[in-house]
Amino acid sequence: MVNLIAKRILSAIPMLLFVSFFVYALVDLVPGDAATQLAGDNASPEQIEETRQALGLNEPLIVRYIDWLGGVLRGDLGTSLYSSQTVVQVIGERLPVTLSLTVVTMVIVVSVGLPAGIAAAVRPNSWLDRGLTVLSSVAMAVPPFIVALALVIPFAILSPIFPATGYSPLADGAGAWLQHLILPSIAIAAISAAELARQTRASLVDVLGRDFIRTARAKGLLQKTIIGKHGLKNAGVPIVTVLGLQVSRVLAGAVTVEFVFALPGLGTLAVDSVFSRDVPVILGIVMVCAVFIVVINVIVDASYGYFNPRVRV
Repeated sequence: MVNLIAKRILSAIPMLLFVSFFVYALVDLVPGDAATQLAGDNASPEQIEETRQALGLNEPLIVRYIDWLGGVLRGDLGTSLYSSQTVVQVIGERLPVTLSLTVVTMVIVVSVGLPAGIAAAVRPNSWLDRGLTVLSSVAMAVPPFIVALALVIPFAILSPIFPATGYSPLADGAGAWLQHLILPSIAIAAISAAELARQTRASLVDVLGRDFIRTARAKGLLQKTIIGKHGLKNAGVPIVTVLGLQVSRVLAGAVTVEFVFALPGLGTLAVDSVFSRDVPVILGIVMVCAVFIVVINVIVDASYGYFNPRVRV
């Protein structure tokens, strides 16, 4: 099992290098010039060239990337082109917002998607199963920002139950913190909960039709024991896999949803950095998200050993 986790971590290193270089090259192809923007509207060509040289933008792409990569290996993600703050400081100010949004969203996904899938699997082809299929299909077809706008109008504008914009840190109180996150979390969780419910239902229906489940029923075991101890454990690998994939979907949905609810997280920071061509900040965000997803994937791979003992060897 330890060897499996070590191999996953080692295989993630080339992927992180490829992602970082791909994003670096992609940002370099975006129309516009960061030196021109930083020098100001009335800057002369000489001033623009001085700014470009001061930032090292006159160097070839591969040279700039290697310099940046050397800083990353030393724990330095660089400095923002538009402020005196380091990239670590800029991301550190926004990261708690996105992490809070991710945690609340995943709690909603698990709390809604897993019980719904179990209930549909226990009664296949019933009205509950058919209703879940219809609702999940609708939820998977609607983008998160549309759901966000649909939630803001009734619950924040017509009936101001929840705030429409802004963020309250957890230090100011758990109630205010959760109140600002509940609507954006629901908007992002709709698709993920629907996918988790459908995957749970499909996997559990397959497991509940196997011979060892019939044997457990013949022995007189309780339904909750059959489902919880035997059914879910044997259906756990695809369920956990889908659950791990939803983390990346949540991070992607945060870009648009944070913009709708004016949350000062990594999503809004990424949009602002792309428009301003703040390359160090963009790369810092990409690397933080990539490392976070790699960690989640390693945790998912480690969980396979619990659900399937054959994976341990």
